[in-house]
Amino acid sequence: MIAAEIVGVDAALSRLQSLPAAVEDGLARALARLSLDLEAAVARKLSGEVLQTRGGALRASVESTLSSSNGAAELLLGSALPYSAFQEYGFKGTESVRAQLRTIRAAFGRPLRQGSEQIAVKPYTRRIDYPAHSFLRSALAELAPEIEAELRDAVAEALQ
Repeated sequence: MIAAEIVGVDAALSRLQSLPAAVEDGLARALARLSLDLEAAVARKLSGEVLQTRGGALRASVESTLSSSNGAAELLLGSALPYSAFQEYGFKGTESVRAQLRTIRAAFGRPLRQGSEQIAVKPYTRRIDYPAHSFLRSALAELAPEIEAELRDAVAEALQ
């Protein structure tokens, strides 16, 4: 009769059970480093590469959020400003403009005698064909090889 005994089953099982947590930790560390690079690339795009800086609100609103759970890590990068999607993806269509009061200081190229006057503007619709000025997707595409290599290295390090 031949008998076989497997040595180290408990150690192998504990190593296999610890792999998801190790991979999650490695990915979270790598994504934390990459988030800094992505935020810097987006800031560069919004400082003249893609869009000219006017007030800096869009650049200041870009933030990243890192979360990890159940063996996975996720990095979200974006802006909560309502016009960020308009800039990123562009827009072609019609827009409704509500009624408003407008202050005028000149008429027919000459200043008004009383300084300024408010006039009522009725609601209207206008056609818009605004091209996309991608600052998020282009930054991600620019750093894609670096991101891929960093994540591959993080997983390989966790598996060793």
